[in-house]
Formats: sequence, C-alpha cells, structure tokens
Amino acid sequence: MITYFRKDETILLMPHEMCERTSFGFKYLSPAEQPIRLINIGWDRVTSPAYRWNGLERGGGFVVFQYTLAGKGLLRDGETVYPLTKDTGFMTVIPSDQEYYFPEDGEEWEFLYIVVNGMDALNHFKAIAKTTGPVLTFRDYKEPLVLLSRLYADVYHDPQLDKYTISARLYELLMALHRYVEGRGSVKATEDMPAAIRAAIKYMKSRYAQDLSVEQIAEAAGLSKYHFCRQFLKKTGLKPNQYLRKIRIEQAAWLLRHTDKTVEAIAKEAGFEYTNYFIKVFRTFVGATPNEYRLGRTADPVYFLRIEQ
Repeated sequence: MITYFRKDETILLMPHEMCERTSFGFKYLSPAEQPIRLINIGWDRVTSPAYRWNGLERGGGFVVFQYTLAGKGLLRDGETVYPLTKDTGFMTVIPSDQEYYFPEDGEEWEFLYIVVNGMDALNHFKAIAKTTGPVLTFRDYKEPLVLLSRLYADVYHDPQLDKYTISARLYELLMALHRYVEGRGSVKATEDMPAAIRAAIKYMKSRYAQDLSVEQIAEAAGLSKYHFCRQFLKKTGLKPNQYLRKIRIEQAAWLLRHTDKTVEAIAKEAGFEYTNYFIKVFRTFVGATPNEYRLGRTADPVYFLRIEQ
C-alpha cells in the first residue's frame, strides 16, 4: 500500500486508488487451454438498475471474480439471493444460473473485478466455490483485495504488461483464496498466531520424540483440551496429533537424508514406538517408504523436507 500524509492524518491508499476508474480488456490469438489468462479487469461504480448480468446469457468458458469496495449489489444463485456489501466478493463460472445486479432501491455499488479463462482458472474457482459457496466475506482478510488492487494498478500503468506476469499475479490471487478456504484467512493469520498455539508448537518440536498426549500439549498451551483442539485446527489447518506426526516425519526425513542410522533407529528417534507404524505414516505423508526416500527411488531426498497440509 502507498502512504501519504494530510493534516496530521495518515491515509493508507490501496494501489488502485492512485489510478482513475476504468477497465481493460485482453484478446488472445492462442486458444484458451493456457492455464489462466486475464480477459477483463476493471474498477467500476454503478448507480443504475440497468447494471445486470445473467450467467445464462453470456457465452461461456470463463470466470468472474468481483470484490465490493463500497455500497451494495446482489447475486442470485438459483433461487437464493446474496447481498454483496463492502468487503465481500463473489465468483461465478459462466455459464451458470447466476445473476449479479444493482438493486432497484440501491444508492451505489463500487467494485474491482476480473474476468479470466483457462482450464486452471475454471478448476480452481469451481473447487473454491464448492467449499465456500459463491460469496466470500473478506472483512478480516484483505490479501485478495491487495492483490487485485495491485494488479489493476500495474495494468493501468502498463497496459502492455507481459501476459506471463499477469498470469503469475492471478495465481497469487488464487492461492490467497485457497488460503481463505483452508481457514488461514484471518488478520495476520500466520505472523500473528496466538501465543497459546505458538507455545503448543514449540512444545511439540522440543518433545516430539516423547509419547505426547493431546492433553499434555493442551496443558502446555494453557487451554482446555476441547478449546485447544478447536483453536489449533482453526489456526494451522491440522489437528494437534496430525501436526505432531508432521513434525516427526520431517525429522525422520532429515535423519534419512543426513545419517546412516537404520530405519528402526530413526523411527525411535522420531517418536515412533513401532517401526511398521512409522513406515506406514511415512508413506502416507511422503508417498514413499523410508528406504525408497533415502535411495531417491520414488521421491527425491532433499536437504530438508517440509510437509504442508
């Protein structure tokens, strides 16, 4: 974001706010099989009920993502009507029985929007909508707005911006939406993780070789077991016992890569009492047995293996 000062106030401007309100369209000579391409991007403000787009009357093979900056619009999805107020976004895959429009009694509706096509675009947006529905609330998660605003400003200042650069920015937006879907979309979700959750992770990392119970981890976090499990899953996307296994498998992978210890010894050192169970869990996380990983047969042994949800 860009900062400037006025009358002893600090005004934070999004990148698009330094530009004028307009729109840009893109045409391509190559077919739409390319993973994701920008067809339109714009910043608009409407005040007339004449603004109405029906998903069954617009051809097909593309996705619309629109983020409300101010005012209110409406989205009809089948027989359900959703309000589109500030900091909400919607996505619609065309064709579909969806219609977004300005209400008869509305005052204004201001928004940023993109229209994209490509098989990856369709697949990603369909997967997101399947989990969240067509409307998402971003009141506590501004990353999609920041990315959309930056892309608009970049195109505004350079309408000839390289199409690969644009596609990379669109993938950033898609990943931000996936992060939202996985429950990571909260204010400073990663850098401002609650102290209790940080304490639990620190406890697990320092004692992963021990026989830890969820009750012990919750006690280290200073929370009741039930409240801890709920908060841990919400903030990390994993249950505490899953996260502990993740830590153990990451450590085991490091030992396999950097030592000559036997699989049995590594299993014990990583916190697994039974070697057969260790092999089963390792294969689940890594997609290879410990020996296959060590030899690089089905998974390349890297310096450090990081496991994500």
